[in-house]
Amino acid sequence: DDGESGSMRSIPIIADEYVDMEFGTGALKITPGHDPNDYDIGKRFDLDILNVMNKDATMNAACGSRYEGLDRFDARTKLWGDMEEAGLVIKVEPHTQRVPRSQRGGEIIEPMVSKQWFVKTEGMGAKALEAVKGGEIEIVPKRFEKVWYGWL
Repeated sequence: DDGESGSMRSIPIIADEYVDMEFGTGALKITPGHDPNDYDIGKRFDLDILNVMNKDATMNAACGSRYEGLDRFDARTKLWGDMEEAGLVIKVEPHTQRVPRSQRGGEIIEPMVSKQWFVKTEGMGAKALEAVKGGEIEIVPKRFEKVWYGWL
């Protein structure tokens, strides 16, 4: 229940060998739209791929009105508080988790399923290669021509 509109969503219970029964409770929530391992599990069990986050890392309407529009970190804090208030928290234990971070700035990367597109580059690459070889395009400094040829 999202707390305000009264809308409900069923959550299937599944069993999968990926879950480590010796870790914690042996239960694991699966978010196929936001984790690569969960995506694979979701595909195996034909689970819905639900995207709960906007590209600016705020929560979208799929989260329910209580969390919609909140920054991801604020939403996690609010969700935990709501779970405590509802008596759903059994215990708290320290746990080290590997969180993907940007190589350049160190920002946390939130995996997200999205549409991607690809460009067939063979013809384009051949024309770009010939343009430099034929002198139509000049690479400056010249020593980077080797890099250009390696890419193409």
